[in-house]
Amino acid sequence: MTPNTHTNPVTALETATFDTAGYPEVTAAWLAQNRAAVRLIDVREPHELAGPLGHIEGAENIPLLSLLGQASSVPKEQPLVLVCRSGRRSAQAASELRRAGVKHVASVEGGMLAWDLDVLGKRDIHTAERVANTQNLAEATYTTNGVAEVDCQWVAKNVGRFRLIDVREPSELLMNGRVAQSENIPLQQFMARANELDREAPMVIMCASGGRSGRAVYALRSAGFHAVASLEGGMFGWRAAGLPSA
Repeated sequence: MTPNTHTNPVTALETATFDTAGYPEVTAAWLAQNRAAVRLIDVREPHELAGPLGHIEGAENIPLLSLLGQASSVPKEQPLVLVCRSGRRSAQAASELRRAGVKHVASVEGGMLAWDLDVLGKRDIHTAERVANTQNLAEATYTTNGVAEVDCQWVAKNVGRFRLIDVREPSELLMNGRVAQSENIPLQQFMARANELDREAPMVIMCASGGRSGRAVYALRSAGFHAVASLEGGMFGWRAAGLPSA
């Protein structure tokens, strides 16, 4: 499909945008055809751009937390597309920017995974990424009282190379903050859905202090999950280290 160079960029983006669970999205294929018509921001951490998924040439790199911190200064009328690894962080950012008054913004559905697969034709990208990230997590993991753990500084430097799941209750996140790149799945729900999880995909589990996440990781490892670790010290440890939270 050849892009229509006579179409207004704002109109093109608005026409291509669809809603997924309340988040505005466009496809990777649409972005490939309309790249020059929009401002493209990659909200991943800088180290991710050099990883297995690579990056889109010419995209600006503004990590999620930095972008959210400057939401009020983002041009309100400029057509803007956001991308991350899988589309979760960029969808979150797109939603936040809309609330801040940015009118024409969308996230790339499926993120860089979709770009590599659908645009670049890299059929083995999921396997290549998993192997690299699983090895990376394994090298950083140590055992404390029988629980596999990683420290908060390592997590901060490697965000995006694993699925980061916060098992606290939503009220705790409001009270004590959260890691911007994390998913919130309360412990009871998370353990109830454990059989749906990929046993080989790298995951880091966190809670308030490491107690709940430690128990979850112990149970998951006992059930055959090989690439999972608890964030030592949890959110309290994260904040004590002076690391940024949302």
